Formats: sequence, C-alpha cells, structure tokens
Amino acid sequence: MRSMQRVVAILESVSRSATPATPGRVSEETSLSLSTVSRIMRELAVEEMLDRSSDGTYVLGTRVFNLVSTATSRGDRTAGINRVLQHLRDLTGETASLHVRRGDQRVCVASATSGHSLRRVIPIGDSVNLVGSVPGDVFLSQADESERDSLVSAVLSGRARKEQLEKIRFTAEHGYSAYSADSHGLTGIAVPVRVGDEVHAALAVSGPSVRFTVEIAESWLPDLRTAARRLEPWMRAE
Repeated sequence: MRSMQRVVAILESVSRSATPATPGRVSEETSLSLSTVSRIMRELAVEEMLDRSSDGTYVLGTRVFNLVSTATSRGDRTAGINRVLQHLRDLTGETASLHVRRGDQRVCVASATSGHSLRRVIPIGDSVNLVGSVPGDVFLSQADESERDSLVSAVLSGRARKEQLEKIRFTAEHGYSAYSADSHGLTGIAVPVRVGDEVHAALAVSGPSVRFTVEIAESWLPDLRTAARRLEPWMRAE
C-alpha cells in the first residue's frame, strides 16, 4: 500500500470509529503494521488532521473539519446563486447568467437556461471579449476612460468604436446595459452585482430578439436589480 493510500485508510478508519481510535484498532482494521500506523497517526496529529488525547487515542482533527466546512460553504454558495438565477429565469422566461471579469474577458460562472426551444445557451466557463456584450459594458463602466478607450480600440474602430464607448458611458450613468446584437439575433440586459462600492459580477438576462426585445428587457430592470441585491451575500462569501 502506497503512503498516500495508508494515510487515507487511517483517516477513514478513525472517521468510522464511534469512540476515539487507538493505533492498535486502526492497525487491525487497515491491516497495516502497528509501527506504521502509530508513526502516521503521530504525523497526522502534528498536521492537525488528527487530534491526539493524553491517553493516546485519536479523533479527526480540526483541520479536517475546516476543510469540510469550506467545501460545504462553497456548495451552499453555488446553490444560493443558482436559486437566484433560476427564479430570474422563471420570472422572465429567458436565460439568466452571472459573469465575472478576467482581464479583457467576461466569463460565465453560473447560468440558468430558458425552457423555450428557441433560447440563449451560455455554458459555464464561456469566455468572450468584454467589448460588445452587456456584461462587458457593466465591467467597462467601472474602468477609467483610458482603459475603456484602450480595450474598445483594440477591437473596434471608427463609428462602431464611438457607439460602443457611448453604450459604456450610458451604463456608467444609468447602472445597466441593454441592447440587441443584430449579428447574433440576441438581446441582453445586465446590471452590476456589488459588494460595498465594488462591482464583483454582472447579472444578465438574454434571449432571442424576436421574442426578447430591448423594451421587454428593460421592463425587467427592477427585477434584475432585486436579484442582484439577493446575490450580494453570496459574492461576499467568495
């Protein structure tokens, strides 16, 4: 049995024990020698993976429970975010998604897909340039003028560049971005998700323009802002 397998076997044996475990009992259960079990259990106690009592018995250590707590918290966070997105999807009938900024990209970190046969599908992990998307406008609206101009100019020029910068300025002033992308046949609307004064994410709803027009998208703005506020505690837990 390899060293890592021995460690796992010992931890599993201790976790199954209804009472504090002794090296002798763990040795019998794992078929490892008593000297090997005693040595590994002492080392695990040093690393706080096990706690050793004065009588020489062991229980799972505080570090194990901290790891479990962290994993559980992350699971709760994911479930909380998904509940908010699913409610927004059910309310609007369109795909709801949550995005974060990574450099010059917006990355989808959570999504609740519309139930319509004709719908917008945004896979988790989907990454596109900030420029030309409503979540991207939310992030760029927080940037200074020089950064906005640099990022937009790297992608667009002429009239298209000017129009995109106007959209970003609108977002900065009004706190949301909404428009149709004719080339994709899609309409989207996005609002910031804040923690304090900082924008941590962008919450968006999007769908086919034949059904989800800009006017309809903007009619859902109060609900998007409510959903964004509901997401704030989960952003703090990040």
